[in-house]
Amino acid sequence: MMMAGTAIAAAAAHAADIPSGRAKSAQCVACHGIAGIAPNPTFPHLAGQNAAYLQIQLERFREGERYHALMTPIAESLSDEDIADLATFYSSIGPLSAVTR
Repeated sequence: MMMAGTAIAAAAAHAADIPSGRAKSAQCVACHGIAGIAPNPTFPHLAGQNAAYLQIQLERFREGERYHALMTPIAESLSDEDIADLATFYSSIGPLSAVTR
């Protein structure tokens, strides 16, 4: 758990960047949708999620505290900056609307 705390502190030092997060989200689109609205109900929607929550979950996948056959290898390739940017981007989209449900 100490490692996750260190990663959070390191990412917090980086000013997360929404445009960078949008660009980095290209690999996320297949499962989580273009705007963070998953086209398949087996994958979570990311739009409107809390940035800190998304960051912690990505770190847990990266550090092996969580495992998913698709997510773990992707998360393992992400830097602290990548994670902060992605979390900021998806949290900036806003919550689900009635239209997207």
